Amino acid sequence: MHDFFLQWIPSLLGLGFTAAFGACVGSFINVVALRLPQGMSVVSPPSRCTVCGRRLTWHENLPIIGWIAARGRCWSCGTHISVRYLAVEVAVALLFAGYFAVAFVVDPHGWWGRGGAGWFQGQGFMETLPAYAAVATLLAALFAATLTDLTSFSIPLSVTLVPTLVGLIAWTIQGTITEPGRFHPWPIPLANATQFWIAVGGGTGILCSLLMLRFGIVTRSFGDYHEYLKDGEVLAEYPHARREMRRELVFLTPIVVGIVAGLVIGQQQTSPLAQVWQSLGAAGFGYLVGAGIMWGVRVLASIAKGVEAMGMGDVHLMGAAGAVLGWIDPVIAFFIAPFFGLAWVALAGVWGAISAGTTRREIPYGPHLALAIVVVVLARPAVMDVGRLLFPGVISGGGQSSAP
Repeated sequence: MHDFFLQWIPSLLGLGFTAAFGACVGSFINVVALRLPQGMSVVSPPSRCTVCGRRLTWHENLPIIGWIAARGRCWSCGTHISVRYLAVEVAVALLFAGYFAVAFVVDPHGWWGRGGAGWFQGQGFMETLPAYAAVATLLAALFAATLTDLTSFSIPLSVTLVPTLVGLIAWTIQGTITEPGRFHPWPIPLANATQFWIAVGGGTGILCSLLMLRFGIVTRSFGDYHEYLKDGEVLAEYPHARREMRRELVFLTPIVVGIVAGLVIGQQQTSPLAQVWQSLGAAGFGYLVGAGIMWGVRVLASIAKGVEAMGMGDVHLMGAAGAVLGWIDPVIAFFIAPFFGLAWVALAGVWGAISAGTTRREIPYGPHLALAIVVVVLARPAVMDVGRLLFPGVISGGGQSSAP
């Protein structure tokens, strides 16, 4: 019993630390979700009661503990503090601890270990810290994006830009510190030469498109959307969606050209890539696949329906997922998300039937995408097993595989 306890001490400490850190991140997400939709800074002013204006003390700002100690009320004016703040802190703490468990606690040779635990545990926490930090950042961003999308029907670019940049940087660092030829397979599919050059070409195209936007060669789509908004509403009946899609296609042209150029260059490469370029290419290629899927759906559906079918926040969200998780996971999440949407419609319909007079609450698509990505991250073996049952012969293997 003594040896068993000692064996679990590192895991318990790791779970406790990551849960505590996750709670702190959840507290910050509460600030982000409250302030960003209003155009406020997330740094200043310091946290304070929204009614009496008193600045909160350090112990009132303690995640989870502060809310419980105050019994959900302001110490000065007694105003009720929404339980949502506590729920977000607890949920993010569980997310961070859950991913730590999937990576470092489960048996790497068991069923749950097929999610990449062998790669993480084969090296240790510090040696895989960039990878873990990238996924943790993505999980936090998914939660923040869900909250902002639910309240304002929009996902701020800053929420998705952070995990995108962290993913690109973290996997580049990971590629330099992981010894080549060992600890395979990686938790994301490493890029081959063709995928790497596609990522380079697509990234160059993105920079060109942004420069075109910066110097007014192309104009931002839906620039006059606010003119069609009615007072108190966040969504408008915008009549020019097809026209705006033409603008977005112009913006996408340099990106497509860059991808095609990268494809041609990559197919001519015969020498193997260094691991650092494989790792960086995995993040860049994943971003292009994740964002490309959603942008393609957005353009085609908007042209077909004549209304904006999907927000750009969803495009950036899937791009961020690809930059952190590689190109396979966003594709899987893309096909899982509609099932969550259908489940919500069914539950809302049932709730409306048993609650006479209750208006059914419509929610945007971003939360369904976010939930699908979380499921893929935390329950990868289950997702792959279901995939093999539905598509036998198409999906094989238990985890991610590295490119040669």
